[in-house]
Amino acid sequence: MSKRHLIVPPRVILLIALVVSSFFINAYNTELFGQLNSLHSNLSDAFWVSMTTMGDGLLLGVVLGMFIIVNPRITVFGLLLLLSSSITVNFIKAIVPELRPAEMLGAVHFVGPVLRSGSFPSGHSAAAFATALSIAHFSSSRALKVCLLLFGTLVGLSRIFIGAHFPNDVVWGIIVALILYEVLCEFWWPRIEFFVPDSPPMDNSYFRFALSLEVALSLFCLVVYSQMFAEYPPAAIAVSSGVLTFFVIAFVKIVKNY
Repeated sequence: MSKRHLIVPPRVILLIALVVSSFFINAYNTELFGQLNSLHSNLSDAFWVSMTTMGDGLLLGVVLGMFIIVNPRITVFGLLLLLSSSITVNFIKAIVPELRPAEMLGAVHFVGPVLRSGSFPSGHSAAAFATALSIAHFSSSRALKVCLLLFGTLVGLSRIFIGAHFPNDVVWGIIVALILYEVLCEFWWPRIEFFVPDSPPMDNSYFRFALSLEVALSLFCLVVYSQMFAEYPPAAIAVSSGVLTFFVIAFVKIVKNY
């Protein structure tokens, strides 16, 4: 009889560690928030508000959308995880109406708009980790995976430094993304993966429509969203410009080889 070795994936270990640590973090939630939120300067404020802007759901959706020109599976997988994370986070916010630091504490350092309700869990943290996990899922580079997880962590931390969330809100935003990632990998993705091509089907009219939509949304983020809605316009401009540049370069390469 062959012996089976139980190997627990690192992401499952991370999930378990976060759930356990959340109970300890929650016990010192306001204290941890106060200590981290008090560490600020003009330079650090610019960095943290840039990170929090890059964790916006629309920008992350556009980032995931750009991969449609390389591997549509990344886009479909990523948007499924991003949307399910957003829906879950907002559902939890509706049934667990926690107040934000601005409403619960007296002295809070704010960068950007002052939010007062819907604190638990952090939507930006969930969205950033959903995006990071989606791209990492299709990557074989350990260095890239580490960078992606670092990005998600920095977005989560930014929510504390700009005064929008408590530490436990951030932890549970990450937990939501990790749980839904496991659900997607285990139950949903195996059923739909083979219906999604792993290379761009340029002759498909639906695919061409998706390409047009991605370009239109990227231009919207660059011209309108960055100026009217983004917490830090330069970060939104940088992201949307990067997406458009990536998209154009990949498209030109495909046309040359077509």
